[in-house]
Amino acid sequence: MAFKLLREAGNLLLHIFFPRTCFCCGRDIPRKNSALLCRECTKKLEPVEGLICARCGLPLKSGGAHCFNCRGSKAAKYKCSYIRSALCFNEPSRALVHAFKYEKYVCAAKFFAPLMYKTFKENPPYFEAELMAPVPIHKSRMRKRGFNQAWLLAEELSKYNHIPAEDILLRVNKTKSQTSLNRAERKENIKDAFKLKPGISVKGKAVILIDDVCTTGATLEECARVLKKAGAREVLALTALRE
Repeated sequence: MAFKLLREAGNLLLHIFFPRTCFCCGRDIPRKNSALLCRECTKKLEPVEGLICARCGLPLKSGGAHCFNCRGSKAAKYKCSYIRSALCFNEPSRALVHAFKYEKYVCAAKFFAPLMYKTFKENPPYFEAELMAPVPIHKSRMRKRGFNQAWLLAEELSKYNHIPAEDILLRVNKTKSQTSLNRAERKENIKDAFKLKPGISVKGKAVILIDDVCTTGATLEECARVLKKAGAREVLALTALRE
């Protein structure tokens, strides 16, 4: 009994001096609770489900088989044939990704991985893949950040689907942030930014690209172009969030 009281007192002191708070709204989270979001913000997370584009996975409010950019013969021009995401990009999911990438809360990879695995299981086109490849970041950003969030996601997801994650791509150009760019500008900005690592063969393989967020799909498409040029049989993509 005395030990339990001492432990509870210790936890209280820790919470006073080193409080755990929700990444989104800042509410206190009990120290014994390992959640990254409070209960209220967790309820606000939105799985990508319902009516979505058959190719890129974009939610479609008005229905239809494809979004405007993938409609008709447009879909055939894409090298990344299939994109799905676990969660919609909203306030709590954005807060988690921001903490993950910019505040070095790498534990977020363990939060996203089971959600991505659920999406994986619900989409049979992924089942024939032999390899998962994280979208790379430039070496200068790697030095500053210390990790590639896409690699951490791929590594964690591999524990669930048992498909090997391999760092096979290089980001050879230091591009400016895609955040403020429109679709056409994103495509131009990311052009020729990637290459396959020397000695790597993807000939005849189906590869799943892994990243944290898909917005227009320009980055995934450029990575897929490199892989298809190197002989990949098919390139698909799976991300944590869809903006």
